[in-house]
Amino acid sequence: RNVIVSFDRLDNKNELEVTVILTFKKSLPLLMFLSFVLQMIIFSPVMANNPEQPGNPELFEAPVSPGQGVTGIRRGFSPGDGVSISTYPDTTFFLNGVFPIDDGGYVELPIYGKVRITQMTEADFTNYLLDKYKDYLRFPNIQVKPMIRLSVLGGVRKPGFYYFDNDYSLWEVMKLVGGTLDEDGLKQMRWKRDGDNVQEDLIPYIQSGVALKNISFRSGDQICVRSPNKPGFFAKTRNVLNFVGALAGFFTLYITYQRYVIQGR
Repeated sequence: RNVIVSFDRLDNKNELEVTVILTFKKSLPLLMFLSFVLQMIIFSPVMANNPEQPGNPELFEAPVSPGQGVTGIRRGFSPGDGVSISTYPDTTFFLNGVFPIDDGGYVELPIYGKVRITQMTEADFTNYLLDKYKDYLRFPNIQVKPMIRLSVLGGVRKPGFYYFDNDYSLWEVMKLVGGTLDEDGLKQMRWKRDGDNVQEDLIPYIQSGVALKNISFRSGDQICVRSPNKPGFFAKTRNVLNFVGALAGFFTLYITYQRYVIQGR
């Protein structure tokens, strides 16, 4: 018996045309079995890899955790964060700037008031702004970026409260605040959240240049750097001992004076 199998791919389709020619005598069961096996082997992978099939989970939105890097469809706006809007090259346009997102997920925009953006992607929000402000824009260019709120405190040149692009690295954060005042300031830098230390050694993050979102920074976190003029443990201990010594000396003088008065009587 001879079995001839030919494969043809149809144009512009993820389908295969299979032609099976058998020269046989009284082998109908063999033909049915071979046809079933070919369908299972050939057509199943094609159907599984077809992105147009309904029910493919990669086509739909996945849940997003605040402060973490995600892949796929991205929702970059979270309550408590901020959004940066740029209308370059018209840098004097009133829409330029960073706008806070309240705890309900709303941002207050000029003219139009509050708009909920936590259910929008960056592309959705950009298109919304282009549509609403088309009569005001000199150039149809708008760029939006999600921002996170961080407090950089202590021994840096420009301590304060900042909005940072969550694609920034920790190195860029320290550059924007002017660096540390002390040469060993990076070794004394702490990442805090809710009063607790999240990480005490941040030097590997500075060296690697990894983005803030990929190391799970989120709005409200603090970066604390020890001030060079802030006394450490040994300095505090020395100050306490000096105070105790002075107090002991005063008490000794008082006792000596009392004895002298009593003996004089």
